[in-house]
Amino acid sequence: MKKLLFVSAIVSGLSSNAFAEAPAKEAAKPAAPAVVEPAKVVPSEAMVEIEGTIVKLVARKKEIYVKDAAGKKHEFYFTDKTTVTSAGAPVEFSALKEGASVRVSAEKHGKRLTPVSVEIR
Repeated sequence: MKKLLFVSAIVSGLSSNAFAEAPAKEAAKPAAPAVVEPAKVVPSEAMVEIEGTIVKLVARKKEIYVKDAAGKKHEFYFTDKTTVTSAGAPVEFSALKEGASVRVSAEKHGKRLTPVSVEIR
């Protein structure tokens, strides 16, 4: 029994010393300098202007497909920020019709074209 008390007293003393010295060791360590990463600069996507004729319109998805003078078809997926104008005045998406001549200003995100504005001509 005496041995058990003696061993537990030693273990208890060692563990209390370990905890007592730990803050002192941490205090002696110099604080690591804060690493500030530079802000990532994302290059702005290119703006494109496309003039052509609406060859397909999907009203429920707010999509239009425009064929340009060279015969290339472009897909445009509208967002809540896309504006539509006719004769300089704002109009609803529903004013767009297949066969209408339009000028689309869009942001190019990879291969995707997001229209910023669509002008009915």
